[in-house]
Amino acid sequence: MTTTVSLRRLVDVIDCAHVTAPFVDDDRRFPVASIRECQGAYVDLSDCKYTTQEFFDHLRASDRAPRTGDLLFIRNVSVGLVSAVAPGTPEFAVGQETVLLRRTSEVDPTFLRYALVGAEANYAVESAMIGSTFRRINVSAIRALPVALPPPEEQRLIANYLDRETAHIDTLIEEQQRLIEMLDERRDGVIAEAATKGVSPGVALVDSGVEWLGDIPEGWSVKALRRCGTLLTGATPPTDNRSNFAEEENERPWVRPQDLSSETRASAWLTADGWSKMRPVPAGSVLVGCIAYSLGSVGYLPVAATTNQQITCIIPAEEGRYLYYVMRAAKSELWAASQMNRVPILNNQRLGAIQVPVPPVEEQRLIAAYLDEQTEKIDRTKAEAERFIELARERRSALITAAVTGQIDVREGRDG
Repeated sequence: MTTTVSLRRLVDVIDCAHVTAPFVDDDRRFPVASIRECQGAYVDLSDCKYTTQEFFDHLRASDRAPRTGDLLFIRNVSVGLVSAVAPGTPEFAVGQETVLLRRTSEVDPTFLRYALVGAEANYAVESAMIGSTFRRINVSAIRALPVALPPPEEQRLIANYLDRETAHIDTLIEEQQRLIEMLDERRDGVIAEAATKGVSPGVALVDSGVEWLGDIPEGWSVKALRRCGTLLTGATPPTDNRSNFAEEENERPWVRPQDLSSETRASAWLTADGWSKMRPVPAGSVLVGCIAYSLGSVGYLPVAATTNQQITCIIPAEEGRYLYYVMRAAKSELWAASQMNRVPILNNQRLGAIQVPVPPVEEQRLIAAYLDEQTEKIDRTKAEAERFIELARERRSALITAAVTGQIDVREGRDG
């Protein structure tokens, strides 16, 4: 018979140390697991950051160092991710986004992990979350999460069944993720080739004199970016006056780095007052992210808009669509031209000094039209793969929920 108990009846919920782990890069270091390391069934330290021996010793002394069999529960931002510590995992520290779940009962650990990521658990987590922009769940709410608990032998059957079935789904998802990676690489390659070599077969090539460009078609020129248009840095209206910002979409878009794409669409808008304090840029402008995580991201602006200060706008002297693709091809050059302070930053002087290819205007339009067509095909295939992944994850979640709530007879693999 299935009974419902609170999570505190099954595990100790051990809060994090609420101290930021200092990151280091030396021989005496310990891995740190946080949100990125808890994306799958097991904690993955293959691409983690590292902290000091002293920080890890502090966790161990307070019994907050993870052990084999523990579950890591993410309680901030990506709330509700749950990953297990597999046998053989090296000792590691945890970030402030995590709590440890350490068994104090005979509950099957694999069953418990599935129970905590099913739809019913997700609903309970969502209902208990607090905060508007920074979503999180308190430790007391985690302890109170309900868990539907069948008898021990049934827990093991359910866990084994879900291991088999979700492994098949996960394999299909991984195949589509690899396809997406290949499509992204293909897209970058097509853009780089056409933007710097053109689309006319058999054309004679000459040395551009610029390392990142290499040879370019005869008849093309090379110019500093500042000679290809006007560079303007965006801004943010005073944030202490909320009357600058509109609650709903309107004809006064304010673009931020996360909005940048081949057809940039703003996710924030200004009021007439806010717009009057800004300098809008026209449709056809090219937008370049120039600081921190946004550095190297590029967008094309189909409508007049304003941007925030993390974006430099290039109002092109000639064909903006072609220049957009050139800046996409120049991503590594954007990073090479940046300077590191606390974060990488690319100012307008250094951005404007980057050397870019300049074909005749008619050829610019031809290249832009070719790349629009080719990238649309690639993006269409990518969208199909992303939709497959979305449906597969929905199927995975539904399967887990059905199994842990007894809607599937796992002995026969039939609906109950």
